[in-house]
Formats: sequence, C-alpha cells, structure tokens
Amino acid sequence: MKADITQPSDRDKAILKMVIEDFVDTAHPVASKRLKEEYNLELSPATIRNTLHFLEEVGLLSHIHTSSGRIPTDFGYRFYVDELLESKVASESMRQIAMDELAAASFNVERLFQITANSLAQLNHLFGFAILLVDSRRKLTNLDLVKLSSGQVLLVLGFKSEKVRTVLLNLSLEIKDSLIEMVASILRERLIGLSVSDITKTIGNRLRGQSIFESEIIQVIIENAEDYFSVSSEDEIFSSTKDQLWQHPEFSEPDNMQSMINALDNSKTIRSSVDMSAESASLTIAIGSENSAQSMHSCSVVTKSMVLGENSACFGVIGPTRMNYAEVLTVLDLFASTIEKLNHA
Repeated sequence: MKADITQPSDRDKAILKMVIEDFVDTAHPVASKRLKEEYNLELSPATIRNTLHFLEEVGLLSHIHTSSGRIPTDFGYRFYVDELLESKVASESMRQIAMDELAAASFNVERLFQITANSLAQLNHLFGFAILLVDSRRKLTNLDLVKLSSGQVLLVLGFKSEKVRTVLLNLSLEIKDSLIEMVASILRERLIGLSVSDITKTIGNRLRGQSIFESEIIQVIIENAEDYFSVSSEDEIFSSTKDQLWQHPEFSEPDNMQSMINALDNSKTIRSSVDMSAESASLTIAIGSENSAQSMHSCSVVTKSMVLGENSACFGVIGPTRMNYAEVLTVLDLFASTIEKLNHA
C-alpha cells in the first residue's frame, strides 16, 4: 500500500469516486475517455488524464497494462470507504424482506443466524456468514476454591444459564488453607458479576495491588484466565453457500475459485478474519491486504457486531474488494436493527 502525504483536492476526490463506483459496476478498468463521456465532465481530456495520473502516483489507483484504464488499489478503496462513501437508506421493500426472513426464526438463535447468513449472501451477491461467540458476555455468578491436596486446588466456576465448570490447578508450592480462603474471597469480590470477556481482558488489573497478587495461585489463574473462564472452546459459525461468489469475474479462473473454496471451507479462516473484540453495534471493514489471512488478500470482509442476550455476535459478508460497500453496509445495518427488534419483542 502506497500512501502519499499530498492530499487529493475536491476534484481529485470526485474523479476517484467516479472511477471506483464505475469499476464496481462494470468490473472494467476505467479510462479518461469513459469518464469524460459517461459523466459529462466539464474538464479537458488532458486534465482528466493528469488527475488519474496523480491518483495513481499517490497510490489510490493502479493499472494493469500501460494502455488500460485505472482500477482502485486497496488503499484507494480504504480512502473511498473512509472519506467518500455516501450512506443509503434501506427501501421499504428491503425492510419487509428482512422482517419476513427473520421473524419466522426469531425463536431459535441457530436458525436465525443461518437465515441471516443466507439472506446476506443473496441480497449482496456475496458470501454471507454469522458468528455466535457463546462465552463472551456470559456472566460469572459463583466462584470457589477447594483444596484437594498440598499442591492441588479445584477452581469451581458458575455461570449464568450454564452448568458449573471445574478446573484443576496444579501448584508447585504447598498452599495454606487460610490463603485459599483469602484468594477465593478476593476473586469473588473482584470477578463475580463480570462477563467472560471482561474477566479475561481485565483480571490482571483487577487483582493488581492486592496482597495476594504475587502468590502462585493468583499468577496461575491470571496467566490461564482465557482457558479457565471459557465455557466452550468453539464459536458457532453459520455460513451461506459460495454460489453467489462465482458471479464475480475475480473468481472466474479455476485457480482463484479453488483458492476461495479452500479459504471459506476453513472455519478458522473466517473466524480469523473477524474482529470479535470490536465494540457492540460497530461496523468493521477489512479490505484486501488488511486481512490477516493471506488467502483473503483479494477479498473484503465487512462485519457488523452486536449483543444478543448473554452473547456477542457478528455477521457479515466476504467478497471481492470490488464490492458495493454502500449497499452492503445498508443491508448489514438493516439486519442488525431487525434482529434487535425481534430480540426485544
């Protein structure tokens, strides 16, 4: 990604927006002649060519062949999304589709998320997915420590709406009964009522400064908090079929298609492409090389995070970087608000 300190002018931004939206619509590189004729620009061909050259110099556009038109870079799409994207309002018919699709499944979270993934794929002509992070907002309701032997202590954890979880702590030093009682009391005082997400992120800070902070048992619990306090090890991932993706020329080549199939068949690839630490109700967009997985560098991943009861959840789409971001964001916002309404109905 190349970024120049030179800031594009309003005219530069307007032409960049035209190039990107035209390329999204047609999948063809955009030349100065097309811009002049299609958008009735009151600029000379030379001025348009110079502007395109400038936008390429600062890393917002590129071209495949010397004689071809320009296409957006990942940096160009990022600038477009952050600076130039115009929000859209979902039509009444789109709102009705979302309500009709989701209402029948609102009583069942798994079915609701599967329908959401399928609907997002069909409406956006992309790959749709939904992830339910079961543990993240589940609250700790009880905690106890039970001494089994001089170097073994059982950590007993109770969570809202869940069975009790037990964890065996193997300590290298003998621990006194009085210290166990003190540690259990402080842990209860500092942690009960918090969500799993809050505990795993803040347990060290919450216990720092306590007289027992340096004790082996406290350090073992802090170091392994993510494992100890997680009720389930796997997030629930719901995904659409990949059929909608094959409409896009980016995946028309057999090698590109197979690479995409391999990536999306791996649930870890989908999970690693999503920032589940994002604040609730937030939208995130990862464009091309911004994705952590190498196999996703030709794609954009757009997600919406939300809180659903005791759980954190997100849903979104995966597709070529050449996607209609405005429409995708409109649909994601619409589905989030519809799910929110159904959840509180």
